Amino acid sequence: MSSTDRRPVLSRSYEQAAQVVAGVRPDQLAGATACAEYDVAALVDHIVGAGWRTVELARGGTPGGDEFPHIELGVAPGELLRAGKEAEAAWADDARLTATVTMPWGETYDGSTLVDMYTAELAAHSWDLAAATGQFDRLDPDLAGPALEAARAMLKPHYRDLAGPGSPFGAEVTAPDDATDWERLAAFMGRRPR
Repeated sequence: MSSTDRRPVLSRSYEQAAQVVAGVRPDQLAGATACAEYDVAALVDHIVGAGWRTVELARGGTPGGDEFPHIELGVAPGELLRAGKEAEAAWADDARLTATVTMPWGETYDGSTLVDMYTAELAAHSWDLAAATGQFDRLDPDLAGPALEAARAMLKPHYRDLAGPGSPFGAEVTAPDDATDWERLAAFMGRRPR
C-alpha cells in the first residue's frame, strides 16, 4: 500500500478532467491526441469510463474490460463531476485502501495503488486532452506535482509498452530542464511534452 493518502488528489483529478472536457469544442472531436488509439471523442469516452470504473473499484466491484460506451460531449463534464463525488464517497472508507482487486488484465492491486493509478490516469489524460485541444491554460499547476507523485508510485517499468509500443504507457521521455510539472507528468507517462 502507498504510504501517502492521495484520495484528495484523485478528487481534484476528476474536477480537472471535467474542466478540460468542458472546454472541448464539437469541431475538435475528430482531432488526434497523444494516445494513438484515441481521437478526442474516444479520449473523452475513455476519461469518463475510467472515472466511473474508479467508482466501481472503490465500491468493491469487479471491473469490466477497457471498452467504454460513447458519451455525448455536452453531458461528459457533468458525468465526470458526478463520478468524482461518488468516488470520493466510496473511497472515504479507509478499509478500501487495503482491500485488493484483480483487474481484467490479471494484476492484483490494493486500493491505495488504485487511487494512485486513477489519479495518474485522469491527470495524464487531462493533459492529453488539453494538448489536443489547445487548453493548457485550463490545467491547474498545483495538481500536476501530486499527480506525478502518484504516477511514480504506481507505474512499474514492466507496464511500459506492455500491450504494444506506447500502450498502456510508453517509455519515459526526458523532460526539458525548464519543464512545468504538467510537462514532467506527460514525459513520465511516455508523452512528448512539447
